[in-house]
Amino acid sequence: MLINLTLSDIAQACDGELVGADCLIGSVVTDTRNISPGCVFVALQGERFDGHDYASQAIDNGALAVVSDREINVPSYVKVRDTTLAYGAIARLVRDAFQGDIVCITGSNGKTTVKDWLAQSLADKNVLKTRANLNNQIGVPQTLLELEAGQEVAVIEAGTSFTGEIPLLARIAYPDIVILTNASGSHFEGLGDLESIAKEKGGLISGASPNARVVLNADDAYFHYWCELAEQREVYSFGFTESARLYASDIELGSESSSALFHYDGEALPVTIAGAGKHQIANGMAVVLAMLILGIDFKQATDKLAAPVMVSGRLERLKAKNGALLINDCYNASPKSVEAAIDVLSMQSVEDTWLILGALGELGEQRDAIHYGLGEYAKDKGISYLICVGSVAKVAGVAFRNKGGNAIFCETHNEAATVVRPLDKKHAILVKGSRSAKMENVIEALIN
Repeated sequence: MLINLTLSDIAQACDGELVGADCLIGSVVTDTRNISPGCVFVALQGERFDGHDYASQAIDNGALAVVSDREINVPSYVKVRDTTLAYGAIARLVRDAFQGDIVCITGSNGKTTVKDWLAQSLADKNVLKTRANLNNQIGVPQTLLELEAGQEVAVIEAGTSFTGEIPLLARIAYPDIVILTNASGSHFEGLGDLESIAKEKGGLISGASPNARVVLNADDAYFHYWCELAEQREVYSFGFTESARLYASDIELGSESSSALFHYDGEALPVTIAGAGKHQIANGMAVVLAMLILGIDFKQATDKLAAPVMVSGRLERLKAKNGALLINDCYNASPKSVEAAIDVLSMQSVEDTWLILGALGELGEQRDAIHYGLGEYAKDKGISYLICVGSVAKVAGVAFRNKGGNAIFCETHNEAATVVRPLDKKHAILVKGSRSAKMENVIEALIN
């Protein structure tokens, strides 16, 4: 941890009450398996666990104190109203002591790719980045608490599943640079309609430092709304039209990479973008703008895009047992990310293309309409075969078949894998679905 804190520091930051003796603590933990001497244990609660049940065990294992929302029988503790909010407040104390730049990234699509690509591109700096999907009100504090002396930049991903979570994360991370990739149809179930999603994402802008720089997608329907939220903060826009501060022209899309001409402040440079799809060019522009804000030369920044960003489960190119190209895009799914993945599949130089689709989650009342639309989209893009896993994804198969396509309906992951297992190098297979659909089971069945 970047700084040592006293229990009284924590009590003050959390608007809590210190019970027992004050002391200096050197780390903050939420899991008794990670207890170390001199730490404070924060008793978080979830649907299936309550950290308060382990408060005494934490003390026995070496913790100096506990952060609790109730009276407990330990020598020292900080009593707070809500331990999750307190966890964020403690992380904010550490964040405020950090002298480097905090970059926060949100959006319906592309935020994980942008996060990893930016961190990878800052190889000459000491960078902390969000690991895996630790992007919520537990994950963001956990990441910030890992800040250490000597680090220059923190690249933090901010996700949301309920209204008000992004403003909470903004209050914790208080970013110096905000990247908002887009707003599209994901999390309808938790957030409502598209306008509500855009407003939720915009909470990262209004909650940022007053001097923050804001990177925005000029092609998004809510761009002007986000610009209003930015107020006095400087906006760096990217897009595919000349109105954007950084825009791409002369685009050539390939099956594994693309090329374009990037224009910025009167200068134009040819750029190679690792990864297929127009969406990856947009992600690349967001990365370049962040690097420019961090003081990196335009040419050096664009050169970084030629190095592929390795995100497991994000259009990851593998080979199935019998030689077919296997595109693993199982990390998660939103309607727009499915369309982008279908675009990439359609670019492959093979005889037949196969889409194995699992259900998309958190779509609320629009679930069936969205899946039907994705089936139509796949057929319009010339996909040869659509394999649907489960009753929800079946709706896409019905649409695909209604337009004259070859749809196959499966109940299990193994059944879907069995259909494509004999395919050779003349075929390309895309596997896609929300995390809840566990489509990685299909991938495992095809490569093991």
